[in-house]
Amino acid sequence: MSRDALYACAKQLEDRAEEIVEVLGAETGLLEGRLRAELERTTGQLRLLGDHGAAGWRRESPGIVTVPVPVGTIAVFAASNFPLAFGILGGDTASAVAAGCPVIVKAHPAQPRTSELLALIGSETLPDFEVVYGGPDASLSLVRDPRIKAVGFTGSLAGGRALMDAAAARPDPIPVYAEMSSLNPVFVLSNYDGDVAALAASVTNSSGQLCTKPGLVITASAEFAASLANAVADSTTHRMLTPAMAAAHAAWQTEAESLGEVVAGKGEPTPFSVIAHEWHPSFGEEHFGPSVVIYLGDELPEWEGSLTATILAGADDSAEARALLPALMAKAGRIVWNSVPTGVAVVAAMQHGGPWPATSAPWSTSVGPASIERFRRPVALQGVPSEIWSPAGDLNP
Repeated sequence: MSRDALYACAKQLEDRAEEIVEVLGAETGLLEGRLRAELERTTGQLRLLGDHGAAGWRRESPGIVTVPVPVGTIAVFAASNFPLAFGILGGDTASAVAAGCPVIVKAHPAQPRTSELLALIGSETLPDFEVVYGGPDASLSLVRDPRIKAVGFTGSLAGGRALMDAAAARPDPIPVYAEMSSLNPVFVLSNYDGDVAALAASVTNSSGQLCTKPGLVITASAEFAASLANAVADSTTHRMLTPAMAAAHAAWQTEAESLGEVVAGKGEPTPFSVIAHEWHPSFGEEHFGPSVVIYLGDELPEWEGSLTATILAGADDSAEARALLPALMAKAGRIVWNSVPTGVAVVAAMQHGGPWPATSAPWSTSVGPASIERFRRPVALQGVPSEIWSPAGDLNP
């Protein structure tokens, strides 16, 4: 069963934890504590999805029963910023296996040693599992492969769009569940008086390479803006995942210096904030790395779809928050209240998705048990005796 395979995969990851942390740390630059926490998240995710996939579901009306069936082989693209939780053995692979689907994973080219190690574990534990390697041409070839019936992707907007275009151009177009670019704005309301430390940490932890990193903070308080900027500048960073990402972060700092007041710290990559009173289109774009835009303008800026939006409110801000909430719900998949957006729990109620360009399918989630449904489709059996379609009365994998 898929459940047993996912449990076996989780056990292998735990048994080889020391080797995994050593290899991933050397190749990615991510710190040991972060990798151990991500490994624990990944093994828990494998078991959770295995359990939910095995439980299955059905909808019944008089004379009709609807059951889920696997859609077919899934192409999964491993992410670089979460090499375990969103990598070769991450959530997309786990949800596809839990749905009963074969999986072909495209390894991330920046992490060859990580990919080789995780591919070996997957091949030893998961059924119908394969890993392929290469660059953009290999990615497009995989999406065009007639065996593939759906795609799971976490990465850049340009990469996700290229896969979507290739999938749509097939003789039989297939869905692409892509998580791409997200600004994750934070709205600081009038009476908020909380500490900035947690917010600064959510900007700079993992050197700002998290999909839910807040890239924009909107506040009317110059004092709050200065305090947050100083806390970001005082943060410690580590090397970024690739030289290209580091170069893009440095280029963004250079551009930001012409757009507002930059408060920068020390280190490579440099943690910095840009404080601005006038809006610029670049402020509405995702910038990977330990940086944040702090906007002090008089009017709310236009921003695109995001995975999250955060409200930081004081005791007397209920009316302001109530007026703001509908606009945030129209633009984000998750609203965070008086906390930071970088904690995405793997639980049934979690929604990790959002309107374009955060994702290509805002009605779906890539985290939690509901992620399995991306790779199953419902079939209604009308008047078909249960002993005909399954001796056990169930079609779940």
